[in-house]
Formats: sequence, C-alpha cells, structure tokens
Amino acid sequence: MTHLLAILAIVLYATSALMLFVQLWRSQDSGVPWIAPRVTFMGALLLHTLTMGCVIQDPKLVLLDNGADYFLWVSWALACAFAYIQRRVQYPIIGAFVIPAIVVFMGSSSYLLHKDTVSVLGSTNISPRQDVVLSMLHAVPALVSVVSLALALVVSIVFLIVERRLKRRKGKALALSGPNLQLLDRLNKNLVQVGFVAISLVVLSGGLWAVSEQKPVFSADTSVISGLVVWVLLAFILHVRLVLRWSPKQVSRLTVLVTGSFFITVFVVLAFAGRLTHAELWS
Repeated sequence: MTHLLAILAIVLYATSALMLFVQLWRSQDSGVPWIAPRVTFMGALLLHTLTMGCVIQDPKLVLLDNGADYFLWVSWALACAFAYIQRRVQYPIIGAFVIPAIVVFMGSSSYLLHKDTVSVLGSTNISPRQDVVLSMLHAVPALVSVVSLALALVVSIVFLIVERRLKRRKGKALALSGPNLQLLDRLNKNLVQVGFVAISLVVLSGGLWAVSEQKPVFSADTSVISGLVVWVLLAFILHVRLVLRWSPKQVSRLTVLVTGSFFITVFVVLAFAGRLTHAELWS
C-alpha cells in the first residue's frame, strides 16, 4: 500500500511539473491556466502525506535512521514548504523547478531503500532515548537545512532567469507575469539564513553526540565533510551579502554555485556509494 501511494504521488508530481513547463512557453492570459497543475500538485501532496502516515505507522521504523527514510522526509518537507511558499509567491516558474526536485528526492529514497536497507544508527549501543535526542537535535535540523538549500537553489536560478529576461526585454520568452526580483532576493536571503542556522545546529549537535559516544568529532566521512564545507560557504554568502554588500545578482550566482555543488556531491556519493549515512562514525 505504501509503495502504491508513493508511485501515484510521483506520477501526479511529474504530471504537474509537465503541465507547468508546457504553460511556461505558452501565452498567459490570466491565472486560470495554473489551476490544473496546482490542483494536481495538491493531489500529489495528499498522496505523499498518506505515504508518510503509512511509513510512520511501521513498527520497525526508527525515525530518520537511514538515507532512504531521510530522503523521503526531505521530499515531503520540500513539497510542504513549496505549498506554503506558493500561497505568497504565486509564480509557476518556481514550481517548474521545485516539483521535479521533489520527484528526484523521492526516486533517490526508493534507490537507497533497495540499495542499502541497513540502519546505521539503529545499533545496540544507542538507547531509545538517545534516538529521540538525535532525531530532534541532529536529524531534524539537517532535514530543514537540505530543504532550505534546495529552495534557495531554485529561487536563485529563477532570479537569474528573470533578471536576464528583463535585461534582454524578450516579452515572448518564458511568458509569465514575472516574479518580482526584490521579492525573490528577500526570499533567497531568508532561505540561506534558515539553512545556515539549521546547519549550525547540525554541526553542534553532531559534535556533542560524537563526544558523548566517545567517537571522533571529525572524520573523512562524506556527510561530515560536506556539512562543514557548506556551513562555511553559507557563512561566506551571508558575509558578502550583509557586510560586503554584493549585488543580488552576484549573491544569486554564488548561491547557485554553493548549493548546486552541494547537491551534485550528494547525488554523486549516492550513485557510487549507495548510502548517505555516517557509516565511518557508527561502524
């Protein structure tokens, strides 16, 4: 049942994204053309939520204990965040990027589920109470950070597309009412700030957890290295924005470079290693 719901959700997500892409290249008369993809997306989110409900009721589940579960939660959280954002920023071009990302995360979850079903954190050395603490102080902020970085990547790409379109004054290209650049820049700033705070909590809680378990605070584990690098780079993005006063276009380019590199690294590791867990720390 869980598998069927997930497949149906993916199909509806893909259908919604396809309709958005088709509508972006057609003339837009009013907001009516966006009703169909929006309704389709909400139907997919409903099925996705039911899928998460079935997953939670699994008695063998330890919340966010492996890459498959984690990516499934990321996809659902990203869908919920987009459903909230699109109520304030009703621009279909954003959905044309976000919804395929949701499908990618759901597909990655399925890949990890079949590739590696071992729970790294579900060892006998970790008590149930510690599992709860880890989920609250480490895994949940990590979930928030990935969602905020994915949205920041999309918003930055959309900013650059719209800015270039306005600069070239091509009225027929990507015919849409046009997201406000100031609004996109402000949204990008907020997302990067949320991501930085979340990753700061991840780094702090991860260090405290390692010390309490007498594990090395730093190792060559890919998750540890990528988390620390992204943490430093997000701090740099905020520095050039708030202190050096870089232009929104420069900040968007830097955000695309940082967040894009992060997700490329994640999926390269996923493709070759088949897991996204702290394998070296907890082995």
